[in-house]
Amino acid sequence: MSFEVDLNGKTTLPLKSVQNTVIPPQKGWAGLVKAGQYIRLTDPRGRQCGDFWAFNADDLDEHLSAMHTRVWVNKLCPVPGESFHSNHRRPILQMIADTCGVHDLLTAACDEHRYRLYGLQQEHRSCAGNLREVMSPYFGMSRFYVPQPFNVFANVPIGEDGSVLNGPAPSKPGDYIVLKAWIDVIVAISACPQEFNPITGWYPTELLVDIMEPETVDA
Repeated sequence: MSFEVDLNGKTTLPLKSVQNTVIPPQKGWAGLVKAGQYIRLTDPRGRQCGDFWAFNADDLDEHLSAMHTRVWVNKLCPVPGESFHSNHRRPILQMIADTCGVHDLLTAACDEHRYRLYGLQQEHRSCAGNLREVMSPYFGMSRFYVPQPFNVFANVPIGEDGSVLNGPAPSKPGDYIVLKAWIDVIVAISACPQEFNPITGWYPTELLVDIMEPETVDA
């Protein structure tokens, strides 16, 4: 499958998919994205956010850091052309394309404690649980620290009084982001299971992942 990404309004880069995956509703996925490859995350139905993490494949202690990224770009979230930075204060992924334009770097991943606060006594899938599950081949079964995710397609507006709100999910069917890996990374994504606020349109659905490379041009 071919795809062209607009780099700067003048130049487009043809990309081909080398791996594609459907993340089922409320589930997670993890995979290797090599330096120079691209990852596209698509919301096929609209109004579905995804929690996104990236770890240095050679040193899992280094990961995409929301707080270091905010300091570097001097805004709440990077825009195309800007990079996400790691807890080692270096660029790890670059935002290449974004058809939605609304994302979040403030909200913690939902977890089992969050759903207890809703009054649920039974088990409920969560983004933190999905991360631990899909990263177990890399970290083992240890209960590792869950970094702040990049909440793709999540609408978390800031009120004039400084309040942090959960707004209606903004993504339309087919909206996507494209990120370029600066280093080899293990990316983990959770199709958010949250169904008790509007962050997923009250009904969790699937997400699509494509790992892509530039198409070679025959001489």
